[in-house]
Amino acid sequence: MSLTLRPYQPTDANVITTWLKSEYLMRQWCADRYERFPVTPEDMNSYHQQYFDGHNSVALTMVDDEDIVGYISIRTPADYSSEQRLGFVIIDDSRRGKGLGKAIVSMAVDYAFSKLGAIKVSLGVFENNPIAVRCYESVGFHRVVKQETECYDCLGETWNCIEMEFCKKSLSEMTLEELWQFFPICLASYNPQWRDWAKEEIGLLSEFLSEYYPIVNHIGSTAIPGIQAKPIIDILVEISPNADWQGVRKVMETAGYICMSSSENRMSFNKGYTPQGYAEKVFHVHIHAMGDNDEIAFRNYLNSNPAVAKEYEKLKLSLLPKYRNDRYGYTEAKSEFVKGIIRETKVMKKVVDAELMS
Repeated sequence: MSLTLRPYQPTDANVITTWLKSEYLMRQWCADRYERFPVTPEDMNSYHQQYFDGHNSVALTMVDDEDIVGYISIRTPADYSSEQRLGFVIIDDSRRGKGLGKAIVSMAVDYAFSKLGAIKVSLGVFENNPIAVRCYESVGFHRVVKQETECYDCLGETWNCIEMEFCKKSLSEMTLEELWQFFPICLASYNPQWRDWAKEEIGLLSEFLSEYYPIVNHIGSTAIPGIQAKPIIDILVEISPNADWQGVRKVMETAGYICMSSSENRMSFNKGYTPQGYAEKVFHVHIHAMGDNDEIAFRNYLNSNPAVAKEYEKLKLSLLPKYRNDRYGYTEAKSEFVKGIIRETKVMKKVVDAELMS
């Protein structure tokens, strides 16, 4: 066989639609995307004209020399430029058992990584299609547990979907920029559990870093009730600037944290980033030299000034569309607001100190 992928052509529909021998097979292939069975070439081309733009969504035909033997689509999910999603996977039913399914999926994954710059490729497959599930697993896809199972009403039944993903690199191999593409910024309503999760993690950190006499605090927006926040618990750990910082790093990594950045008197770690996406509990631990703790003053000010906290929330929401996959840009765009609050807290502290001294 000499298999290649090429852009879909309208005349391909004359062949592809003949592979859909029953409505059951058709629904496994497209769920509710096509309204009626049988799907005609005119239906397929009309769908293409409406939903495939050649940029954010493309359709590809697999050919063996000149023979059409497979079809697949690739699209960019909204707001996730680092991800490509496969769909409408089908092969010539007369050639089953010859590895065409694995071949077309493998070629599409390679296309997504090499030509579209994807870090992750995802797809959904119905539970009642175990042959397809095994095919995707043989390529390297793994199942992903989602908070809510996607399902469709098909032929009078409810069909559940299995979510699957294929990652180009392991998390430890990704640059920070790639990680932020893979883990976009999202904001969630305040969750009272965040405070409890922070308390638990602070207890663990205090225990296994006890030889360094740390001061540990819950910081960031998850420590400010009433405003939306990234569902990531930020924790500040202060240790002596003369401590064995490499020893601290070793302890953190042994405990399961991943070092994100490291400098002379600052280190940053995360926990809860998985190949399947965010875990239920996600933590960023910031280790600073003792006294490097403006984050605490910022947290306290916003907790004491709910109106200002709401201004901060409004700012974050306004920045989200532009910086969803750019943590650096997002942080920098907030910096003037944050610095302004920090300056004010320092002025207030000087006033209070002066009054106490007088």
